Amino acid sequence: MTVRVMVLATVKNEDSTAFESAYSKVAATVAGTPGHVRDELLRDETRDGGYILLSEWESRELFLAWEDAPVHREATTPMRPYWAGRVERHIYPLRATAEGVRA
Repeated sequence: MTVRVMVLATVKNEDSTAFESAYSKVAATVAGTPGHVRDELLRDETRDGGYILLSEWESRELFLAWEDAPVHREATTPMRPYWAGRVERHIYPLRATAEGVRA
């Protein structure tokens, strides 16, 4: 079942441009990973330095396999210096789209 992964992160405002550049590098590295469908970066304007990183995966299992693999830490290293505080990760199973149910 397709899942969406949402990561809530905060970066220091003065690091926003550098963080967005690092995100682009990470997204390019993750592209092609088995089970990975796409990534998006959203700016959360309700929080200072707030970002939402969204990704779509073919299944929870494929995402967790990637997250648990050493390559995950290596791939996401460029973003880590910009984190300011705790990062939250949530996994949501996709239940429906405008085109219909995908359960």
